Amino acid sequence: MIADWASYALADFIPFTPEVYARLVERVNEAGWPLQFLALGLGLTALAVAWHGWARVALALLAPAWATSGVLFHLHYYVELTWAATWFGAAFLAQAALLLGFALTGAAAPAPARTPKGRVGAAIALFGLAGYPALALLDGTGWVGVEVFGLHPEPTAIATLGLVMVALGGARAGFAALAPLLWLAIASLTLVALQNAMGWLLPGLVGLALAGVVAEALVRRLARR
Repeated sequence: MIADWASYALADFIPFTPEVYARLVERVNEAGWPLQFLALGLGLTALAVAWHGWARVALALLAPAWATSGVLFHLHYYVELTWAATWFGAAFLAQAALLLGFALTGAAAPAPARTPKGRVGAAIALFGLAGYPALALLDGTGWVGVEVFGLHPEPTAIATLGLVMVALGGARAGFAALAPLLWLAIASLTLVALQNAMGWLLPGLVGLALAGVVAEALVRRLARR
């Protein structure tokens, strides 16, 4: 039995080809046009207001991105390729509700943005909003095949992870970052199985986020001495 499992590769658990997944991305872009521009504007606004300490506004702007990605990408299109998309879509909607709940209840007291964690988070968020799509374009992908914040899950999760680092601290940050981290792990495995180089980039972003958290903890510890 163990020998049988050892004979499987990661790609054997992915029920679609790279070409089918690329077409999925295109279909989402075609269905969502021209929401890409609105989503980018919302993301950049969320980053700007989070940087200036308006955490609740930033979280409120993030919620529609998770809801749209959950419904449009997962529940409408990705579900055609894998049954797991139903659960993924539900998780994205739950994350949207969590972010909106933090924004509306006042449980999102802002953390100082201009700290090591905040600065690293801002860089990660900006990468999710602009860098991730730009890398796809540099790789030769046309505009219709580019994954963007608010419609596709990877850039949405990356930008949210960064924004959470800018806007929140303590347990609130942990709760808000859980869904982005879990999705980046799932997406990394999927993309690696599809032989997409982006799959190797996602763990690096998580490592960078962890480095920012550790750096801030060290700075605070030194400041108390």
